[in-house]
Amino acid sequence: MTNRPEPIRRRVPRNTLNRERVLGAAVDLLDHAGPDAFTMRALAQRLGVGTMAVYSHFKAKDEIIDAVRERLLAEVELPTVGSGRTPRDELRELCRAVYRLLADHPSVLHLLTVRPVHGDEGTAVVERILGLLLGAGLDRSAAARAQTALMQYTVGAALWTARGRQRSGDQEDPGTRLRTRFAALPAERYPHLVDLAPELAAAQDGLPQYEHGLDALLSGLLAGH
Repeated sequence: MTNRPEPIRRRVPRNTLNRERVLGAAVDLLDHAGPDAFTMRALAQRLGVGTMAVYSHFKAKDEIIDAVRERLLAEVELPTVGSGRTPRDELRELCRAVYRLLADHPSVLHLLTVRPVHGDEGTAVVERILGLLLGAGLDRSAAARAQTALMQYTVGAALWTARGRQRSGDQEDPGTRLRTRFAALPAERYPHLVDLAPELAAAQDGLPQYEHGLDALLSGLLAGH
C-alpha cells in the first residue's frame, strides 16, 4: 500500500501559537468551510501546525466550539442604558447588531444548537429586547410575541443574506443574478416578476433591505405605544 504524503503546510514560528490565534483560525474555518468541515486536523492545517499543538491550548473540539460561540456572541454590543434614546431606537440598534453577526458568521446558529448553552451566551440579548418592549408599553403577552417575531425575522433575513453571498462567491452579486433570472422569464406568464426585475434586484442589498423590513415590523409591533 502506498502511503499518502502528508499535506504541505507553512509552519508558524515556535512559541507564537496561542488561544486567540486558534480561535481566530476556528472562526475563519467555520465561516469559509462550514461546521461539517470543522475538525481538529483541519484547524491545525489552517494554522500551519501539528494537531497536537492545538491540543496544547484546548482539550477538545467541543471546548473550541464553546469558546468560539462566546467570542462571537460578545460581538453583539448591548445599547448603553440611559442613553436617552427611545426603546424603538434601541431595539433597532440591537436587532441590527444580531443581524450583522449572523450574516457575517452564519455558523453561529449551528454553534448555538449543537451543544447546550451555558451561562449568559445570547441570553442577555433576549433579556434586553424583552425589557425594551415592556418599557415601550407592551403587555406581557405582546412583548413575548414581539420578541419572537423580531428574532424570527432577523435570523431569517441574516440567513438569506449569508446564503446569497455563498452562492455568488466572488462572482456577480445576488441582485444582478436575480435580475438576470427574472428578466429571462416569459413575460406573458410572469408579468410582474419580469416588469419588476430591476426593483427586486435592488432589494437584494443586505442590510438596507433588512432595515426596511425591520422598520416596518417595529412600526407595527409598537403601534400606539
